[in-house]
Formats: sequence, C-alpha cells, structure tokens
Amino acid sequence: MKQKLKQLLKRKGWYYYLRYSALFKIYEALLKPETRLLQKGEVEFYRSFLPKCDLVFDIGANDGHKTAAFLELSKKVICIEPDEENSRLLNIRFRNNKNVTVERVAISDSSGTATMHIHHAASAFNTLSPKWKQLLENNGEQRWNEDIRFMGTTQIQTTTLDELIGRYGSPDFIKIDVEGHEPWVLNGLTTAVPFISFESLLPEYKTECLDCIKRIMLIEGKARFNVAKDEKLIFKSFDTVERLKDWIDENENSNTIEVIVRMNVN
Repeated sequence: MKQKLKQLLKRKGWYYYLRYSALFKIYEALLKPETRLLQKGEVEFYRSFLPKCDLVFDIGANDGHKTAAFLELSKKVICIEPDEENSRLLNIRFRNNKNVTVERVAISDSSGTATMHIHHAASAFNTLSPKWKQLLENNGEQRWNEDIRFMGTTQIQTTTLDELIGRYGSPDFIKIDVEGHEPWVLNGLTTAVPFISFESLLPEYKTECLDCIKRIMLIEGKARFNVAKDEKLIFKSFDTVERLKDWIDENENSNTIEVIVRMNVN
C-alpha cells in the first residue's frame, strides 16, 4: 500500500514536494529519529577533517543527502547529477536554498556527450562505466543481494572539473562518487584544491583506485591521504601516498572505501 501511494504521488508530481517539505521534517523528527542521527553523523564525519568551506562540489549528488550535510559546513554547494529523475529531485529539495546550484551533467575527462547505463530512474547504480554495469549484473546477488539488470542507455552531456572551476571558482572540497568513473573525473582536473574525496570498490577497482592516486600526485606531489570506511577515518592523521598504497595492498578486500585527499594548497 505504501509503495502504491508513493508511485501515485510520483506520477502526479507531488511526491518530492511532500518528501522534502517542512511537514515531513517534523514527521521524521517525531517518528524517525534514527534518520536525524544518521544525518548528524554524516555532518560530524566531514567536520572531522574539513574546515569551514566557501564552496563544495558534490559530484554524483544522487538524492542530495551529502549536499544537505555539506550545507552545514559550506556557504555554497554545486550539485552535479546527470540522472534526470535525481536532478528533478535535487531542484525540488533545494528549491528554496539560494546556496545550492544543480547542474544536470556528468563530469568526465572532456566536454561532449557520453553514454550512461541506466539501472532505473534515480538509481544510485546508474553509471558511465561499462565495467561497473558488467560487475553489478554478474555479481549483484553475491555482493548486493539483488539480481541487478540495467534497462538501457541514454546520452548525457559531459564537462570537466576544470571547466566547472572556470564557472564557479575553485572549491575547498570536491566529493566524487560516480560508480567506477572516478579516474576520468580526476583526469579532467589540472589544478590543486584543498580537499578531494573519491570512492572505490575493492578489490575490483583497485587498479582504478591506484590510477586516481597517481593522477592526484601528478597534480600535487605533496598530497597527503586518509581512508574512510562507514564514514570513519582509518588513519589517525593524513599520511603519505606510500602509507596509503600499503594499506590498500593489505586491505584489498575492504569492499567500498572513500579515499580522502588533502592537497598542499596555500
């Protein structure tokens, strides 16, 4: 019954307006306090290594839960989300917040168009990476307890981090979560920024993770690193690239990790 009502509200175009209304926030505060605790934990995680920011790029914003956390730390957030349904959601969710800008575009190593593989509308699995699609379809039951099948493809516009910086200025932090396309995103960046994070799935994406690290070291040879799992930092402090690579070698079956990068930016 609940799912039928949700689908009806979506068809009528009302669901996201209700889901992100003041009334629903009251409902969550009273009946779903665990949601608030999760949101608070997310803010505290980023606050553990990020100073106050003027600008954050949320690359792969999905439903905006990270954006909501970043707004606690930053004056402005640029949401990048190529999925049409999620882009619509973001525009509705943050419609009254002048500090959020939403762009329906994908970040890659060049401007133009690219093929996005669609699991379903608004799915967090939608990706530009053919390898990611194949991995999910081959190992969905084993890794995600779900028989995952992609519905088709769509063409989307792409731009680069350098071009995004040209439009909005240099950010204090770039969060990258793009389902296997992370190396291409970082290949479109040529200037250092204070902090970057990117996700990686181990062991399947170990090579791509190391490619991302190599790219970062080309941009800023004095970069320092940390690793997060379940939104908790692993290292006591930011450490060398050698320490990071050793940790990856020793923990290459860690599943999803987030690599946090601190660059030597004045």
